[in-house]
Amino acid sequence: MTSVSPRGLTGGSSPLLQFAIRHRLFANLNPHRLRRIMRLTSGLVLFTYITMHLANHALGLVSLATAETGLLIAVLVWHSWPGTVLLYGAFSVHLLNALWAVYEMRTFRMPPSEWLRIVLGFWLPVALIGHVAATRIAFDLFSQSSTYSLVVGNLWASGLPGWQMGLLAPGWIHGCLGLHFAFNRRLLFIRLRYVLFAVALLFPVLSAMGFLAMGRELVAGAADSQVPVDYYNTMNALQRAAILQWRDHLMVIYAAIVAAALGARAIRDVLERSRSQMISISYPGRSVQVPRGWTVLEASRAFRVAHASMCGGKARCSTCRVRVLEGADACPSPNARETATLGQIHASSDIRLACQLRPKGDISIIPLVASEQAYVGSRAAQFSDTRDVVVLLCSFPNSSALSEKLMAQDALYMQRSYLLEVCNVIQAANGALVAVEPQGVCALFGLHYGVRQAASLSLQAAADIEKTMGNINERLARAWPARINFAVTIHVGNAMICETSTASNVVVAIGEAVETTNFLDKAAAQSALSGKPFTVSEAVYVMAGITPDMADMTVLPVPALKAPLKVFQSISVPVPPGHARARERRARITALRRLWSGRTR
Repeated sequence: MTSVSPRGLTGGSSPLLQFAIRHRLFANLNPHRLRRIMRLTSGLVLFTYITMHLANHALGLVSLATAETGLLIAVLVWHSWPGTVLLYGAFSVHLLNALWAVYEMRTFRMPPSEWLRIVLGFWLPVALIGHVAATRIAFDLFSQSSTYSLVVGNLWASGLPGWQMGLLAPGWIHGCLGLHFAFNRRLLFIRLRYVLFAVALLFPVLSAMGFLAMGRELVAGAADSQVPVDYYNTMNALQRAAILQWRDHLMVIYAAIVAAALGARAIRDVLERSRSQMISISYPGRSVQVPRGWTVLEASRAFRVAHASMCGGKARCSTCRVRVLEGADACPSPNARETATLGQIHASSDIRLACQLRPKGDISIIPLVASEQAYVGSRAAQFSDTRDVVVLLCSFPNSSALSEKLMAQDALYMQRSYLLEVCNVIQAANGALVAVEPQGVCALFGLHYGVRQAASLSLQAAADIEKTMGNINERLARAWPARINFAVTIHVGNAMICETSTASNVVVAIGEAVETTNFLDKAAAQSALSGKPFTVSEAVYVMAGITPDMADMTVLPVPALKAPLKVFQSISVPVPPGHARARERRARITALRRLWSGRTR
């Protein structure tokens, strides 16, 4: 048997196959990943179709003729053979994926947004079947032209314009929710989330206004020409009956498919709940009986057991992890997604993800992340993801000593002064506060922009902190013989970020970047006592495009990193390009605000 080398395999193949093999596009294409790709691709095709429909309606705000031109382009795209195959193929794939997902569900306890997405997704075909029968089927069978003059005129004459305006709303909302669940952890999506929300809100409104404008234009034209209302309906009675029959048959077929999926799910539940299929999952202080094949997280949700799950059960985080105390032999091996997530947290062999663990027998587990809620879903956070961020920690090594020397009221005043000033500086540089304590302030840069810009902004904040603390010490020295020492530590690395949906927008961070910064802060405190308050890792300067003074470089062993870390301990930090202009612009804005507030008093 002769062997075929990779070079020989790609030599006579197509360029597309060569690219796929060279970049290992199919290396991790397991069935679950393939289903996600098919669901996302088919959903994007359907969402594009709905978007074009809404855009065509919105063109009615210009004129009926403009909307007809847009409709003609859409018909050329979707009524062609490639467009027809793509559209109906995407619909079939998406529907089958949804039916299979419902069949796989062991419990319907989920966030309201998930419920809304599922209900709207299954209601959309019910709303569209009649529209498809009156437009596409009428066009294919009876050559009935699908113009806005015909469709809008019929709906307007029948007194059902609101039905058409609400026809595409379920699909639009379903698509927007699907895009949110698929991309809400991507940096670009997070940066544009408010813009996307505005588009998602205004687009259907413009579409409805365009539809109303077309209806009014048709009614006004019919009144001027005194044309009967029935003019718009060019089909005879037999053709109308055939269209209604097609609509009823399609409705019955769709209902039968959905009923078959729900019936299969019910039969599976009955078979799984048989005595031979039940297993026991023991929690601390409680034990539940569930059918074999359930995940531990599904069991927790079904029986309202408090169990954290930040990503909603998609193996993207590790908050649902559990320690298997007994029954490890009844636990199947972790899949690829679980293995990758467990590898990021360096979990031992007895740690598993509850959202992926489907025990085959009785087990005893203990959740490792405490939760006081019976269900912690995606509503608890605006976003949560693992990414590269810049961590800035401004600590005050002598804050405790000042509290002992001064009166309580004086110490409180000083702490309030420097904490407030430092927080204002960080927020002015687009930093997000993580922790504010008398001993220091921790902030993150890079939540809504790239890490290079985050590094530059963190150095800008450090330079402003130096100037601010100098002003504070000069001002306080007039009243107390005391000086506030400060130490600024900046490091870039990977961390798990979560921004809560509370009014204060609290940001929670944990990971290598935070651990390393906390470790460097101890060395920064010692360096601050010798007159060098700034400790910055080399990667921050590299990201900001700044060349530091090599005389300030120090190599420190960091427990969270495999190799020693190069840091620069200096009297001050280099100012990034454009920082002076940005500072002047912020100063002018502040002055204008103060002037305006003085006039309004």
